[in-house]
Amino acid sequence: MVKRSRLILALLGAVLVLLVIGNVLRLFIANNNSPSAFVQKSIFSHKIVIFSKSYCPYCLRAKRIFSELNEKPYVVELDLRVFVLDDGGQIQYVLVDLVGRSTVPQVFVNGKHIGGSDDLKDAVDNGTLQRLLAVS
Repeated sequence: MVKRSRLILALLGAVLVLLVIGNVLRLFIANNNSPSAFVQKSIFSHKIVIFSKSYCPYCLRAKRIFSELNEKPYVVELDLRVFVLDDGGQIQYVLVDLVGRSTVPQVFVNGKHIGGSDDLKDAVDNGTLQRLLAVS
């Protein structure tokens, strides 16, 4: 009977340890996959990032500008994230906090916020974009 009690206590202890480890891992994953962490990681892990919506004509214009410059941006299609984590809206709120705008596209080059489609076009016209691209 004593052996059985010890076995039960050992099993309960093991289950408790597994539950604690599982919760710690879940919190770690949640914090590292938060929309804010995703935005920061995207901006600083890629030379060019465009936060976009697939149907937006201004986003298409921004993508075309980079295509004409033979650059391949990392594009985050906020409207299509419904098929992944359904966090496109949350990412857009993070961008509002970060850049003060809720519109798309929002373009970043080498970690620097360029702005939207018109801002990107202006940066091309005045040579700012080309200088930023040459830095990396």
